[in-house]
Amino acid sequence: MIVSTEVVKVSTTDPQTPKKSKTKKAIESTIDDSIKNLAESPIAIEADQPESSSTTRQRASKSLEPMTKEEQLIAINQIIKSLLLDEMTQGAALRELRVGVLGIRQDAYTKLCGVSRKTLSEIENDKGNYTAEIINKVFKPFEIKVGLVPTSSQLLAAILTN
Repeated sequence: MIVSTEVVKVSTTDPQTPKKSKTKKAIESTIDDSIKNLAESPIAIEADQPESSSTTRQRASKSLEPMTKEEQLIAINQIIKSLLLDEMTQGAALRELRVGVLGIRQDAYTKLCGVSRKTLSEIENDKGNYTAEIINKVFKPFEIKVGLVPTSSQLLAAILTN
């Protein structure tokens, strides 16, 4: 999966009521179709847990209920769509995936990914300048990796429709 936040934003006349251009609608429609196709592919998103452990893992937020596999897939696809449409930063997407989808704390997620807690925190806060290798490590549990995405919304729509 190609993910980048280099998608051109569509300008609007009134910032309170944004209008979607035909190109943006085409992109969203194509992404929605791609999401439906992805529903058939398995996504490994469970953290490693000791089999002999009788305690349940502590969720990152006690107010959040665990998601079903189907809800996780829908949430992941919506976050990917937001990234492609430049509605969410890479750090915000990672935090939403970690907390909202997996429901685990940074310490547990760092063990899953193999990066330090400081690195994870800086990525989630859109700080630092990390290599594609590090970014790929933190998004690997969701089968997402860094790639090149056209900045032209027309070109992106054309690529996604073919």
